[in-house]
Amino acid sequence: MLSLHTQEKIAKMASTFGLYIYDIAMLKENEQCILRISITRKAPMQVLDSQNSNAVSLQDCQDLSEVISPLLDVEEANLPPYFLEVSSPGLERILKTHTHYTFSLGEMVSVRLMDKSIIEGILHNVSENGIEVKVQNEIQYIAFGDIKKTKVTFAFS
Repeated sequence: MLSLHTQEKIAKMASTFGLYIYDIAMLKENEQCILRISITRKAPMQVLDSQNSNAVSLQDCQDLSEVISPLLDVEEANLPPYFLEVSSPGLERILKTHTHYTFSLGEMVSVRLMDKSIIEGILHNVSENGIEVKVQNEIQYIAFGDIKKTKVTFAFS
């Protein structure tokens, strides 16, 4: 994984393009290492009115990839060989970390609870211990300990 220092440098570079780092992960797929950097235009804790307001373009991914690639060559020279992949986190994605939840405020989510029930609504708030989901006109608090899986959902109109 990348050092915190390198991650901070990447975040600063992304900010010059009006982008935020959603996630950085080192994965292994088909026996090849992939450094996946997910980016968004939506700031953490920012609620947007339009789903398209935070759209990341292919050009955004290419631009950021071109500026961070040389940085990685210098700062992280000891990494095993890898492919760099800069992309959007996607429309429908699983929320795993507190940061993922903060980036997804105002979006439609499906929350599967440990008891296998499902709550669907708008992610209204995130705290240290749980989330609030607006279902119709009612706010429901869900503790992180009660959540099995949360996924952002997208309805095509």
